[in-house]
Amino acid sequence: MQVLRRAPRTVVLSCCDLGLSDVRHGDEALGMTTALLAAGTATVIASVGRVADDAATETMVACHRAVVAGRSPAAALAEAVRGRHAPGFVCFGAG
Repeated sequence: MQVLRRAPRTVVLSCCDLGLSDVRHGDEALGMTTALLAAGTATVIASVGRVADDAATETMVACHRAVVAGRSPAAALAEAVRGRHAPGFVCFGAG
């Protein structure tokens, strides 16, 4: 079993629907984003719907370049989706 000493500050989930969560009995939210934020990750970028592979690739490459250039994850995602058809990507947490 592999164990991290601490959760990564930012996680990007570029696959379809991984940003979705489900509310269970007792109003408990379940999902990848919820689990990562609960584990201590500050920011999660994820899709809450279906995104075509080429659109996801273009968007995530642009987002990564913006983060490397010093933008916050939220600003990087906003810049990456501007002018592109990449519906569904959301920045959760402390972006």
